[in-house]
Amino acid sequence: MFRTAPAESRVARGSTLRRVSTGLALTLVIALIYMVALGATMPASALRHFVSIPPQITALNGTLRHGRAEVKGGYALTWDHRTADLLVLRARADTVLTGADTQLTGSLRASPLSVSLDDLAGRAGPGLLKLMPGLAVDSCTTRAVVDGVGASLSRGAAAAQGRITVDSGTCIETNGRVNPVPPLDIALDTVGLDARARVTTAGTPLAEVVVAGDRRLILTLQPAGSALIPGLPTGAPIMLDMPF
Repeated sequence: MFRTAPAESRVARGSTLRRVSTGLALTLVIALIYMVALGATMPASALRHFVSIPPQITALNGTLRHGRAEVKGGYALTWDHRTADLLVLRARADTVLTGADTQLTGSLRASPLSVSLDDLAGRAGPGLLKLMPGLAVDSCTTRAVVDGVGASLSRGAAAAQGRITVDSGTCIETNGRVNPVPPLDIALDTVGLDARARVTTAGTPLAEVVVAGDRRLILTLQPAGSALIPGLPTGAPIMLDMPF
């Protein structure tokens, strides 16, 4: 014959299990808060031990929560991290890029499933072009105005929005060639699961760039756009489709 425990014993055992579970959960929450606080107060220079820092960044100051990166050309990128988001496995930081010819503000967000840039706005100067590796440009006189630009990339989808306008000017290549640059209008939008940027001048299509949700970069250069780049054929559109 089987023997059953008294009801009082079962109640006491259940109460003990609840206390142990509650204590364990509380301990885990406290440990998580401690680790987040510890990470937020780490010096920004510690990033060099975990990720590859681009050569354009010459110094890292402050902490992972409030920091500043010194960038070649007299630029600086500052960030103000929202620590509370780390408790739900998200990272969010308000960022500002400044320089003699540049003032851009925006918000960066990242999670295990997506990364995004939101509310990017301000002005961007020609000096930023010198930070792009492999670009054979010595100097430019053009400037860009960025208005409400956002972009995101997640598993199987990409999105974009906003507008960038570039005034007319000239660019001098490293070989001394002077190239005129017409006024440009860059419209960003989302088509299905893809992000798209369309470049026009005075209503004439120059190029289209698509970041596809299936991890492809598709560039279409129209004849009018090819005409702005010495050496490119102008008889028909040029298309490049590259996975990334």
